Amino acid sequence: MSDFDNITTSDRIIINFEQAGIPDVHRLGKYQYRHAHESLPEHAHPGMIEICYCEKGQQVYEVKGSRYTIQGGDVFVTFPGELHSTAHHPEEKGILYWLILKLDDSCFLQYRGEDAAAFVHALLNLPSRHFKGGAGMKKALDALFALHPGTPQPMHRIQVLNQLASFLLTIIQRSALGAAGGPSQRKTVISAYIADNLYNDLSVESLAAKMHLSASHFKSWFKKEFGMPTTDYILRLRVEKAKKLLQTSHKDSITDMAYQLNFSSSQYFATVFKKYTGSTPTAYRSGLVAASTPSI
Repeated sequence: MSDFDNITTSDRIIINFEQAGIPDVHRLGKYQYRHAHESLPEHAHPGMIEICYCEKGQQVYEVKGSRYTIQGGDVFVTFPGELHSTAHHPEEKGILYWLILKLDDSCFLQYRGEDAAAFVHALLNLPSRHFKGGAGMKKALDALFALHPGTPQPMHRIQVLNQLASFLLTIIQRSALGAAGGPSQRKTVISAYIADNLYNDLSVESLAAKMHLSASHFKSWFKKEFGMPTTDYILRLRVEKAKKLLQTSHKDSITDMAYQLNFSSSQYFATVFKKYTGSTPTAYRSGLVAASTPSI
C-alpha cells in the first residue's frame, strides 16, 4: 500500500483499526484542508471497497476514464481493484472522509455465513457509485473516530462493529435512492431543463411545479443541492450564455440580446452582466474586438 495511505499530519488524520483487532477496516481517514494539496496518484485497493464522503468543498475523481465531481454532501465509492485518482486535480480545499474496508463474504464485521455474503454482495453491487449522503453521515464517521482507543477492548470492538454496520446499511440505502431517482437524478433533470430553457421564463414557481414541489420546498432543496439560490444560478448561466453570444453574434444589439435571454431591460441585463464579470456587455464586446484586431 502506498505511503499516502498512512500519513497523519496536522490537517489529515489516518486511523488503522486493524491494530485495534478489527481487520475488516483497513483505514479510516479524514482531511480538513485550508488550501489545495498535491493530486492523488492513480492507485487501487485489491479486495477492498473505498467509501468517500465529502462534507465540504469539491473534489474530482477519475475511475475507468470517467471523471466525477464530488461536492459537499456527496458519497463516492470505488470498488475492489479499480484504479482511481484525482486525474491530476489537487486534493482541494474542504473536508473529506474516506473508509477502506476489506471484503470477505465468509466473515464480514460481526456477520458470518450467508449474512456476511449478503452484506458483501450488497456493497459490491451498489446501484450507484456517486450519490447524495444522508444528514447523519458526518456524525456517524466522527463517532468512529471517537471510538478509536489506544488499547483494544471487547466492548470497544462491539461498538465499532455496530457503528460500521449501521453506517454501511445507510450507504446501501442512499445508493439505491440515488440510482432510483433521488436527489442526484432530480438535480440532473432540473439543471438540464434550466440549461435548455434559458430563453424562456424560469420562475421559481414554474420550476417547482415541474418538480412537483411547493415553491418554498423547491427553493430550500435547490440551494442545498446547488449551493446557491435558484435565481443566482439562472443568472450565472444567462451571463455565461451572453458571453458566448457576444463572441459570436456580432450583429445583434445588446438590447436584442437582453430580451432574447429573458431580461426585463437592457439596463438590468447590463447590471447583472457587470455583477458577474466586472464588465458591461458593451465593454466586454469591445474588448473582444480589440483583442481580435491585429496591431500595426
